[in-house]
Amino acid sequence: MTFKPLLLTLSALLVGCTQIDTGNVGVERTLGKVSPDALPPGIYFSLFKTVDEFTAKEIGFQLNDMTPKSRDNLTMKDVDLDIYFKVMPAAIPGLFTKYQGDVVKHSDVVNKGTDDLVMAYSRVSREAREAVYKAMAQMDATTMHTKRVELSELVRSGLQKELDANDKGAFVITAVNVRNLLTDPAIEAAIRQRAETDQAIERKRKEVELAKAEAERLIVEAEGQAKANQILSASLTPALKEIKLAELQRDAAVAIAAKPGNTVLMGGGVQPLINVGK
Repeated sequence: MTFKPLLLTLSALLVGCTQIDTGNVGVERTLGKVSPDALPPGIYFSLFKTVDEFTAKEIGFQLNDMTPKSRDNLTMKDVDLDIYFKVMPAAIPGLFTKYQGDVVKHSDVVNKGTDDLVMAYSRVSREAREAVYKAMAQMDATTMHTKRVELSELVRSGLQKELDANDKGAFVITAVNVRNLLTDPAIEAAIRQRAETDQAIERKRKEVELAKAEAERLIVEAEGQAKANQILSASLTPALKEIKLAELQRDAAVAIAAKPGNTVLMGGGVQPLINVGK
């Protein structure tokens, strides 16, 4: 019987304790007043105060079925993204004071999540949707599908900027993933036409480059031949020129004389003594 009061006391103490798990922080409230310091993981006596447990882990959520307009004023059919963010542990008590009405359970955001609380989820998701629409308005629908990495970064940086505007350093957007990017059939046809046009332009560009290279080669070859002729002409003395001319006449006479019935007469002071005809 002497153990019964002790057991009751221990039970009361256990009921009046709150455990903060690893990766989470606690926000302490006493008579409605929020402590400015986040409680690290551990066990806390909370019989005369309230300790709320908030997650400080990375949280992911989806934005689905969005229909933003692109820079070329075309409406996308279906855009889906994944957004990942973290709330800085030290900032959670101040955010709780500021956004007490914007607190949800982790299980409400993540499938098979926990009962831990998520701070300012509605604000982050609302700003994320706005960031997507602003980012899409900076890109053309016909080329957007080839620039998913660029689009993801535009959304991430835009969302981070908006969150920092009111709560500097409280939120960190860790990643953005463009999961689905669909356009209507008319835009798809325009994308295919754009791709075919780009391919045709690339082929023509290569043809022009090849023609230019061939023209440059011919110019270099002609310039080289002209220079060689100049060198050869400059190297010929009058006597050597006469010899070269005689050699050319000789070669021509031999070629003509090789045909039956031809008679070759050599001019230039040379006696026409060669008779190859009958």
